[in-house]
Amino acid sequence: MVEKSATLITLNKAAAEPIHLQIYTRFKEAIESGLLNDGDRVPSTRVLASALNVARGTVETAYSMLLGEGIFVSKGQAGSFVHAPFRPAGKATSAPVRPSQASSLSHAGSGPVASGPSHVFLPGSPAYDAFPRKVWSRLASRRMRSLSAHDFSYRDPLGYLPLRQSIATYLRLSRGVVCEPQQVFITVGYQGALDFLSRCLNLRGADVWMEDPGYILATRMLADLGAHLVRVPVDQEGMVVSEGIRMSPQARLAIVTPSHQSPLAMALSWSRRMQLLDWAGSTGAWVIEDDYDGEFRYSGYPLPSLKSLDQYDRVIYAGTFSKTLFPALRLGYLVMPPSLVDSCTEKAQLYPLGSSIGPQLIVNDFIAEGHFSRHLKKMRSLYAERREMTSKVLMDVLGDLIEINAHKNGMHFAARITSQHADQAIADGFNQLGYGIHALSRWTANPGQSAHLPGIRSPHNGLIIGFTNIPNARTAELAARQLQTFFN
Repeated sequence: MVEKSATLITLNKAAAEPIHLQIYTRFKEAIESGLLNDGDRVPSTRVLASALNVARGTVETAYSMLLGEGIFVSKGQAGSFVHAPFRPAGKATSAPVRPSQASSLSHAGSGPVASGPSHVFLPGSPAYDAFPRKVWSRLASRRMRSLSAHDFSYRDPLGYLPLRQSIATYLRLSRGVVCEPQQVFITVGYQGALDFLSRCLNLRGADVWMEDPGYILATRMLADLGAHLVRVPVDQEGMVVSEGIRMSPQARLAIVTPSHQSPLAMALSWSRRMQLLDWAGSTGAWVIEDDYDGEFRYSGYPLPSLKSLDQYDRVIYAGTFSKTLFPALRLGYLVMPPSLVDSCTEKAQLYPLGSSIGPQLIVNDFIAEGHFSRHLKKMRSLYAERREMTSKVLMDVLGDLIEINAHKNGMHFAARITSQHADQAIADGFNQLGYGIHALSRWTANPGQSAHLPGIRSPHNGLIIGFTNIPNARTAELAARQLQTFFN
């Protein structure tokens, strides 16, 4: 494998586009044009920084973005290599086909995958430039070198026990969830958790409360699994529990995001939490607490988890590492009420939860050695800064065209469009430039005609905009001015 020369990358230091984005874009263009092929070794960050006469940190930021998207792969001391397996080496590609709205959605990671120049404004994505890659690589290398014959055998269907112990300890300290490791089930992300629970709770044909608006993939997935969805409206206090009781008092399950409603960002009020728990306790219903972005709150104290308040043992707690670490892990977990452990363990033996052992080993080490808590602390501070910076830029550029919610939590804004513009038209046009924002009306069961027709507004006409991958105000301003053009 030949290392490609740094001369493939040319910069315009007088341009408004940040240098790290120029480097990122030049590499993608070189791959698409055939100048770089699958398996080619790229210059080290030190060599490229020296050749381009830029700071090494600038190159590292660009490489982090490329690694995060799977365009580069790191092979430790051997260096970084191009990963373009679906294009014949040495042949230029035609213009890539952009993914459809349906195919571009994912959890957890939980957002659309932008095919353009950056993760700017992409909801649900952690800050790839701030992930401790060196620590992670060291832990991964150590684990791979120390694998024993036992590690290759069939494992506990509930997941790696030390990781389940680490998760139980973390949840007790950070979220007030008191549980035993035997209650913790490791899953393939949040979607894998929902699929598994649909079997455990026999949801086919059953009524399931879902927030409206609410997480779009969960609604699609449960409908596909045969559940009957009851879309319960939300207001400034979160899910309107009284409406759920009116619409379907004997529902088998309610799914809520009480810490940070997805996507509107408000927390479920104390009175609504008590009302929901009392309903579940009196009817025998189950509640899935999707602790969506519960770790990221930027003012005041973190709210207690719903499960920590559950005196009836009806709450199933669902968490994922997609937001706190990175979505490619596809690693989540469930905390089952004691009464469900035996039956769900039997289901896990029939329908394996599917998470491979390697990532579980590494994540456990990452938690046990204190890296996870330090990383979360750093991200809370970083995201708070990026939220304030991005909010200011958006308001400066877009003015009274939008209203950004005031909830200081999570990893995205819900921005209401105050003009007569249709959110889907704006989002679709903007995403043609390679971005990945969401139209809020796509997350509701009753978007109205505003999604398609100008001059007609629905209650949920807005944009879901991420801020975690915006390194500076200049980057935010460039994207915001591009977004502004679709309001004209």
